[in-house]
Amino acid sequence: MDIHKPKPWHGWREFLKEYLIIVVGVLTALGAEQVVEAFHWRHEVEVERRALLSEARDNVSTAAYRQSEQACVDARLAQLAEVFRRHARGQPLGLLRPVARPPLWVATTGSWDIAVSGQALGHMPQDEKLAFSNAFNTYKAFGGLRHEEDADWRRLSLLDHPDILEGADWSNLREAWGELLGISHRMRSLNTELLGASALGQRPGQVPNPEVALSQAFCAPLIG
Repeated sequence: MDIHKPKPWHGWREFLKEYLIIVVGVLTALGAEQVVEAFHWRHEVEVERRALLSEARDNVSTAAYRQSEQACVDARLAQLAEVFRRHARGQPLGLLRPVARPPLWVATTGSWDIAVSGQALGHMPQDEKLAFSNAFNTYKAFGGLRHEEDADWRRLSLLDHPDILEGADWSNLREAWGELLGISHRMRSLNTELLGASALGQRPGQVPNPEVALSQAFCAPLIG
């Protein structure tokens, strides 16, 4: 078996030539690897961006839907105040139908939660990442408040059975009503934020027909 010994360099010029060939080869390989990696992360960031904007569009639709309910919520709360006044005066409540509650359509943040646990977000421009962070924090606040609101409306459903209510029950019902007044005020502010800066340029979509029907039922007069 023949073993070829490396040829000795003949002077510094030949050494530098060999050295430059090695350096250029290494730099070319590293550069190619970086280009491939850059394309990879550009693709991953774009996939992440589309997912986040899609969920943002759904959340903007949710906020627009809740905003469309606001007049009915205000009217129902005003009618409930009259129910409590009638009870305090010992008068018939005059309920025409169940108290019900506004249909629940909440904001979600799943895409953001996934993005935070991944690496693509780290390759997104800082200002864009900050805009997504602020928007999804608003969505989380909106979702939490929406669940609080739904819970209080469920508490008020006890009014559908006034014949079994006792003194403590009426106190709890008035408390739920008061909480709903505060939630309604905060909901207006959140809706303004969500449909403004936190919309991320997205426009609300069409409300599903079943939700419209439920909303119309909630808007019907409660008392006569």
